[in-house]
Amino acid sequence: MFTTYRLPGAWRDLTLGSGVNWQSSNYTIANGPNGAERVQQGAYALVSLMARYQFNPRLSLQVNLNNAFDRKYYSQIGYYSHGAWGAPRNVLAMLSYRF
Repeated sequence: MFTTYRLPGAWRDLTLGSGVNWQSSNYTIANGPNGAERVQQGAYALVSLMARYQFNPRLSLQVNLNNAFDRKYYSQIGYYSHGAWGAPRNVLAMLSYRF
């Protein structure tokens, strides 16, 4: 679930946003050194934050902070009996110009 809010008045060019991605628990049976093992991950939530400044009708700058609390989670488990960690906290900045 995500939402944005454009500030009023003198701050009207600034938009703030936040959101949460949630996943319930999941598991797989993987082949490990001790044979078949249950690999499980509990439910988790990832929080994202965003700010966008509209310089003029054509130019804007947006900054996104993903996984704001640096939650450790598996992005996948069980694919060929492997697990892969999800992305750690990261920042993405985008400068947009519309023709």
